[in-house]
Amino acid sequence: MIKNIYYKIWVDAIVYEKAKNEGSRNWKTYTLIPISVLQGTNLLTIFFWLSSFDIKIDIFFDIDIFPGQMIDKFISSFISLFMPFLVINYIFIFKEKKYIELIKKYKHHNGKLYLIYFIITFAVFILPIVIAKWLI
Repeated sequence: MIKNIYYKIWVDAIVYEKAKNEGSRNWKTYTLIPISVLQGTNLLTIFFWLSSFDIKIDIFFDIDIFPGQMIDKFISSFISLFMPFLVINYIFIFKEKKYIELIKKYKHHNGKLYLIYFIITFAVFILPIVIAKWLI
């Protein structure tokens, strides 16, 4: 069930981006990066919710390369939240052009499913913050 949803979102995003960027070879990048960022946001949301129940999980690497903390934290977040999804998505979708089989198997919705995934991801991340600010 979840695997089917994963593949349906990917097929919808691929077909949408290929049509939008017709003739461009960058459509793979335009799908791989945004969906990996959305998945990283979903993981961050899960950790945010768990921390509100006093469950702490630390997946971030401690990096101390640059002066200050801003760049180190960005690199740590990039490695922890983005890179795993980038690699996993590449293997499951683009390796050996598996996306061709997936496009034949799953129906696309002209980017609507991709957009719904985007909206839900950020709504689930942002709404609790907005509600908490409003209640406090």
